[in-house]
Amino acid sequence: GFDKLWLEQVRYVGVGAMVVGGIYTLWSMRKTIITGLKKSFVQSDTDSELHLRTEKDLPLKWVTVVCGVLVILTFFFYWLITGSLILSLAGALFLAMVAFFFAAVAGYIAGVVGSSNSPVSGMTIATLLFTVGLVWIVGSLFLGLSQTELMYATLLIAAVVASSAAIAGDVMQDLKTGHMVGATPWRQQVAEIVGVITGAFVIGPTIALLHNAFQISSTACLATNERIIAAQAEGSSQELYDCSEALFAPQAELIGAIVKGAFVGDMNLPMVFLGAALAVVLIRLSMPVMSVAIGIYLPLKLSVPIMLGGILSSLAIGAAYIRVDGTLDGEPSEDAKQAASDVESRGVLIGAGFIAGESILGVLIAVLIVLNIKLDVLFGINELSQMFSLLFFAWFVGVFIWLATRALPDGGNLAKEIFTTATHSIKKFVRSLIPQSK
Repeated sequence: GFDKLWLEQVRYVGVGAMVVGGIYTLWSMRKTIITGLKKSFVQSDTDSELHLRTEKDLPLKWVTVVCGVLVILTFFFYWLITGSLILSLAGALFLAMVAFFFAAVAGYIAGVVGSSNSPVSGMTIATLLFTVGLVWIVGSLFLGLSQTELMYATLLIAAVVASSAAIAGDVMQDLKTGHMVGATPWRQQVAEIVGVITGAFVIGPTIALLHNAFQISSTACLATNERIIAAQAEGSSQELYDCSEALFAPQAELIGAIVKGAFVGDMNLPMVFLGAALAVVLIRLSMPVMSVAIGIYLPLKLSVPIMLGGILSSLAIGAAYIRVDGTLDGEPSEDAKQAASDVESRGVLIGAGFIAGESILGVLIAVLIVLNIKLDVLFGINELSQMFSLLFFAWFVGVFIWLATRALPDGGNLAKEIFTTATHSIKKFVRSLIPQSK
């Protein structure tokens, strides 16, 4: 069926496109990266003498000492896991350099464009490619490690670098926000450290809970089911997972596919090359290559809601333009742009609330599944029909548009404005498909 086609063919097109897109993203930001590195290396001699409360950071010498301790702990951790002294030493030193590089890059980019737009996936892919080379040279040529050990060591190093880049971007955005409201940097930095340590203890069990309840990624689900089938042959009563309900983790799947393809060589290379070629075409057309690549990689049940969200955003913003300017033709006025920005901000906040609520409920549902508490049996409720879901979704769309457009000036007809925006967009799309005579 279509799910098998996506699993075995289509998603590899997305893998190829994301690899090329990630590398291109880093290349296109090379000037920003160089600037970020310069700003990280260059320290003012007067930093320690600043008296302004809003300019005081944690002492650099203490930060350096802590970083050194972390590198040493990482070395011992790798040594404990891999059992190889040489590979652990090389991995820890490599990690220290690369993690600093990408943390500086991610932090600077987050300060410019925000943490949500920081190309963490691209930086992780680039790190992965270098890590594969390092591990293959040290682990395979010099130490003769097995494929499984090589893949494990690669993922250990890449996971730490990806985490450091993601955390750096988030911390930089927090510091930027704190600077705008007059916060004290060193106090923020202490709070960030506490938050990261707390998260390290909380995220692991939470991920384990979700994985035990749903399985994270269809690839992991299929592998788990194979182990369960083997255990059932020996008398185990554990039930198989429904892999159609597995949680999606596209970045994790992508990284796993790259690592496995590098060491095992079982990647669907024709589809990967097709995706890479498609990414090159998108880059030549100045289109958002990573957005398209992720859209190809994600299954339809995730891509379609994302597309519908974009349509809702376009309709609401178009309604804002019509409400202020009375038309969608020409360049919007500054007042119309401000009204559209207000609508977009409200929409983002509403969407963020739904995402947070869905995440919390997902964890609660996972707890119920792990504890084998079945609410449908407990309350005697049968499976709801799809029509009920469609009605709820229609209600949600209406409420979303109503809440997002409440910031608009009074005096307009929202339904008429949305209809006008929709017809204008359809006509514009149709015209774009018709070749224009020269």
